[in-house]
Amino acid sequence: KILAPLIRGKKGYHTEIAQWALKQGFTTLLVDRQFKQAADFTRLERFVEHDIDVVIAAASKKQSIKSSEIARALEIGKGTIKLFTADKKFILLSTESSCPACSRSFDALDPRLFSFNSPHGWCVECRGHGKIPKKKFYLDTARFDSVLEAEMDADRAMDRLEEIELIECSSCHASRLNPVASAVRLEGLHFKDLSSQIADISKLSIHQASEFFSNLGFETDREKLIARDIIPEIAQRLSFLREVGLGYLHLNRSGNTLSGGESQRIRLAAQLGSNLRGVLYVLDEPTIGLHPRDNAALLKTLVALRDQGNSLIIVEHDEDTIAAADHLIDLGPGAGRLGGEIVYQGKPPEGQSDQFSASPTYRALSNPLQHPIRGARRNIAKSHPVLKLFGCHANNLKSIDVAIPLQRLTVLTGVSGSGKSSLMRHCIAAVFKKQAKQNPFKKVSGEKAIKAVYEVDQSPIGKTSRSCPATYVKLFDHIRALFAQLPEARMRGFDASRFSFNTDAGRCQSCKGNGRVKLEMDFLPSTWVHCDDCDGQRYNPATLEVCFRGKNIAQVLAMTIAEAAVFFESQPRIAYPLQLMADTGLGYLQLGQASPTLSGGEAQRIKLVSELIKGRGAKAQLTNRQLQISNLYLIEEPTVGLHLEDVKRLIDVLHRLVDEGHSVVVIEHHMAVAAEADWILDIGPEAGEEGGEVVALGTPEEVAKSKTSRTAPFLKAALQI
Repeated sequence: KILAPLIRGKKGYHTEIAQWALKQGFTTLLVDRQFKQAADFTRLERFVEHDIDVVIAAASKKQSIKSSEIARALEIGKGTIKLFTADKKFILLSTESSCPACSRSFDALDPRLFSFNSPHGWCVECRGHGKIPKKKFYLDTARFDSVLEAEMDADRAMDRLEEIELIECSSCHASRLNPVASAVRLEGLHFKDLSSQIADISKLSIHQASEFFSNLGFETDREKLIARDIIPEIAQRLSFLREVGLGYLHLNRSGNTLSGGESQRIRLAAQLGSNLRGVLYVLDEPTIGLHPRDNAALLKTLVALRDQGNSLIIVEHDEDTIAAADHLIDLGPGAGRLGGEIVYQGKPPEGQSDQFSASPTYRALSNPLQHPIRGARRNIAKSHPVLKLFGCHANNLKSIDVAIPLQRLTVLTGVSGSGKSSLMRHCIAAVFKKQAKQNPFKKVSGEKAIKAVYEVDQSPIGKTSRSCPATYVKLFDHIRALFAQLPEARMRGFDASRFSFNTDAGRCQSCKGNGRVKLEMDFLPSTWVHCDDCDGQRYNPATLEVCFRGKNIAQVLAMTIAEAAVFFESQPRIAYPLQLMADTGLGYLQLGQASPTLSGGEAQRIKLVSELIKGRGAKAQLTNRQLQISNLYLIEEPTVGLHLEDVKRLIDVLHRLVDEGHSVVVIEHHMAVAAEADWILDIGPEAGEEGGEVVALGTPEEVAKSKTSRTAPFLKAALQI
């Protein structure tokens, strides 16, 4: 058969195509790779992309295709036709785009061809992800009846691959695009030895891309006409990304590797480019992950959105953002059940006034911390033991040498994207993982003094809906043991497992200990509904009859951490971890709150408490002569989501870890934490390629004097020197 393409990847009902074909005398259509009679055509799904070809003629043993029919097909297909062979294969022929050397033809170029999010452009092997499973895993690479089905299948496949080790795709070499898309070149491209493929252009950082497109020249009038509207649009969008402090990101950076703050600022940059008016924007802590130097640029962006005629509601703990507000709403006075009231509303406060007395935010702003809080810093003598790494070169690090003093609080500072995470995750942590064949550093010394390494990040503390803070810190084991020792429990023969919502004996059988029942929805995401049998308490009636001081196990799990700390004060093994969690600003959380509902900052602080509990009782007695083997804690931005008053509590927890004899390395932009450090490593001076060097190091007072550090002016202000 000889076919002429009519529709290529367009949404709509397309009933008019069938009507046109019948009027032209054509009876058969190829609709989404299926032959259908034009007379029996029914309208297609409106919001799904479709491909439609019309069958112009068919050859047989007795009759061949006439040249006039080929001419007619080329006319309708605008220079492109398709052959359907006897062995059920399609062959594309074109008078517009074809190669006489290899006899291949190509469809007209389409913007979707250069998108790895579309089946039109993605690599068939990896489906546009750039990676494939290291071990063989089933991935159906067959063509689908519609573009929508192909996209859904690709997403489902990658969901199944979450826990499987992935390697670079051998077909596209991580470009994510198919060979046709990769074969297209941009003529006359000369930029820092860059090739002319779109995949290589996408490897540029936002800063580099801005330079690239501003220097892109066009010679002919046709080229200038094509680029006239496109290049300014690209330049403007790149400018917005730089304004929100993301110039160090590369264009091809995977979305799942971005932090929450980076993702939010990308969406903010997209809104800036929309030029909308009368929109209400609600932002949750947009300064997350931002260096104080970059806050000014972000605030300028937010003000620009407001001046365009929009309204902004921002949840924020940052002092500069609070001061820049037109209207302030302060909620409190405490957290959880102790909050929920408006303690102040109006313009940002200036000076002393009784009307702000109930505001914790005002108290923190008007009484800044005096550093160091403890009055003096820990001494670091020349002979002090250190962990030394030589030639660190991960990502943008420029083969730097670093020394981390042991049993001290070390803070890594620097602008966003300067290389702090690369140093911590890929170099320091790699010393102890010993998994990589080639480490991103030349050599290391002092590592034998470290017993174990713990990376305290903001990843979830539990993936199941039954996981909760009490189970993560092993606190629930002691609570269950306490209930099992009660006379009522012993009389009934209940052991500790009876009070676990993970075992059949004590939990509600209807919800399997969840307190909620999962409701499967056709064509919609699953949802959870309240369990009527146990009224959300998770346990069966017999288990709930056992009480400690008038509270059953379900009522204990419903307590806040602060309430439970008072309730169990007579039980040291239970009260100690509860008090630690309260000290880190988590007193408002419920003991049985589902772990997936916790924020990244909350999960991180619970991990901190978990490590503090492990180190209890092993307090090191340190001297300059003797080194105690201890743990190394790598913590990334623990102040995320913390109120100014809670930052002080967190600092106390970090000091406690060091007092236990451990070494703590923290990545932080909050100057209150940096000002409490025993040692600072300032990485920079800028982000991306312009970073990756040690700009300043020493005590906070020494770093504050640096002339090249971007952190120094803000550190100096925090130290009030």
